[in-house]
Amino acid sequence: MDVTFLDTTTAAEEDLRPLYELVVAEHEELWSEDPVQPYDKWRLQVATPVSWSRTDRWVARDGDGPRLGVATLGLGFTETNRDKAAIGVYVRPGVRGRGASKALLRPAVDKALEEGRMLLNGAAVTDGDGARFAEALGAERKITERKSRMVLADVDRSMLEDWVVRAKERAEGYSMLAWDGPVPDEYLDRFVALTMVMNTAPRDDLEMDDWIHTPERHREGEERAIKAGHAWWTLVVRHDASDELVGYTEFVFPSHAPEAAWQEATAVDPTHRDKGLGRWLKASNCLRLLDEKPDVRYVDTWNAYSNAPMLGINIAMGFEVIKSFSEYQIRTEALQARLG
Repeated sequence: MDVTFLDTTTAAEEDLRPLYELVVAEHEELWSEDPVQPYDKWRLQVATPVSWSRTDRWVARDGDGPRLGVATLGLGFTETNRDKAAIGVYVRPGVRGRGASKALLRPAVDKALEEGRMLLNGAAVTDGDGARFAEALGAERKITERKSRMVLADVDRSMLEDWVVRAKERAEGYSMLAWDGPVPDEYLDRFVALTMVMNTAPRDDLEMDDWIHTPERHREGEERAIKAGHAWWTLVVRHDASDELVGYTEFVFPSHAPEAAWQEATAVDPTHRDKGLGRWLKASNCLRLLDEKPDVRYVDTWNAYSNAPMLGINIAMGFEVIKSFSEYQIRTEALQARLG
């Protein structure tokens, strides 16, 4: 079994195509409820990473045979969490049990230590093969999240309309702003500061510092999304007296799945909570979705099971759990020792 490093930013087509076949295999095994990202979209993503992060990859194969599996090491280069990295491994079901996963992880762990990353994060479908493998290596489950789906044909429109009416009564002195696509220049700095309210979301036992976002990185992310063909709606609540942006929600419309929408972050500044702003945001955006996007059949979102306030809104709207996944952490040196 040969394990080799693959730089996807410079790799030739004959190396990227077999790697994509592994991506498809993993998707079909773990995320079959979603359409797979087409090759051209995936190639653009792996060949042109954002400036503040990098994903290294190692591929295993038997001689000139098919690729058996792939390991990934995600490295962030922002102001915080520089002692951490994200690690993952996938091996085809038919060749598991032959040591491929450990062989793939060894160079990834060595690279993590070389980069000064002393704590590794990984994720797996809860109680699946990946979770059992992580626990066998000594990784600790730190947080469990749910992937939920809302079928738009089942949405109670009158309930959402009632939420909007009641929110307006409770939220006197607040108004809404909306834009499609990139943030208008006049709101960029304030909106980027608002997104960091997501640092208040539950982390359970995860060892993690608050992350920091910048206008420059936000614009880079927007440009990347546009190149991938994605579209998105943003709805923001403004406190009129201070002109402060205090809450927001976003829908993303993936270019490869016209029947789907992704409910991305919804957050309200802690000093402006308990006024119905979260329900106002989500109900307003969903009502627009029902009116303007008839081809969208469902909305997917992700929440920690411990995030009771947001789950309360989502479950009332009709989101039902379709999958659970857990995040794990392990000290890098401990994993290196386990791998031998």
